[in-house]
Amino acid sequence: MTIVYAAYAPNAPFLIAPAEFGGVGTEANRALDGLRVIERFRPDTIVVSSPHWVTDPVFRVHAGARPRQLYDFSGFPPALSRVRYEPPGDAELAGRLAEAGRRAGLAAETTEDWGLDHGAWAPLLHFASGASVPVVPISILRRNPSLHLRWGRAMRTILEEEGRRVVFLATGSIVHNFGRFDPDPRASWPEAEAVEREMVERILARDSTALGAFDARKTPRKSAAL
Repeated sequence: MTIVYAAYAPNAPFLIAPAEFGGVGTEANRALDGLRVIERFRPDTIVVSSPHWVTDPVFRVHAGARPRQLYDFSGFPPALSRVRYEPPGDAELAGRLAEAGRRAGLAAETTEDWGLDHGAWAPLLHFASGASVPVVPISILRRNPSLHLRWGRAMRTILEEEGRRVVFLATGSIVHNFGRFDPDPRASWPEAEAVEREMVERILARDSTALGAFDARKTPRKSAAL
C-alpha cells in the first residue's frame, strides 16, 4: 500500500486554541475535523512536512520513538503552551524514507533532533486527533523546488513497497505575510487570492513541474506586498 490520502493544511497558532483569538481558526479546525482522516483511511503512519523544520543542505527524517512536541512560538496566550500532542514515531519507516532519498542521489538522513513544531502539531490536533497514530516529521530545504520533487518521488517509490497505510500532511501558507493579517473572515486581499488560485489550479492539474517553477515575483500582478 502507498499513500492513501494527502492534504495541505494551514498551520497558524490560532488553530491551537481559537477561543484565545476571538474564534479565529474555528472554521479551519471544523474543516480538518470533517476530513475524518482516521476513520476513513485508517492510517498506520502519518508523514508530516512543516516549513518550520529547515535543515539545509540535508533532508532529515525524524526517527525517534516519540517526536518531541515543540512550542516554537512566542507572544501568544499561555493557553497554547498547555496543549499536548505527543504521538509515537515510526523509526523503521523513517529509516526507509531516508534510504530512499539517498538512492535518489539526495543527501538524506535520520535524526532524533527537532520533533513536532507547531507547524506540524497545530493542524494535527484536528487532522488526526487523539495522537494515537505514529507520526514521522520530515524537513525541507531552502533550495530549488526540483530537489523537493525528487524527494517526494523517492518517498513515493519506497512507500509503494511498504505494507503500511500512510497519510501525508504538508502544512504552511501559500502566501505568508503577518503584516497583512486580518482576523475578519470577510477581509479581502486580491493579489494574494490570485496567487492562491494559481497554485491550487496547478495542484489540481497535478502539474508538479509548473508548481515547482511558480514564482509570484515574476507574475504580472502587484506581488510586492506578498
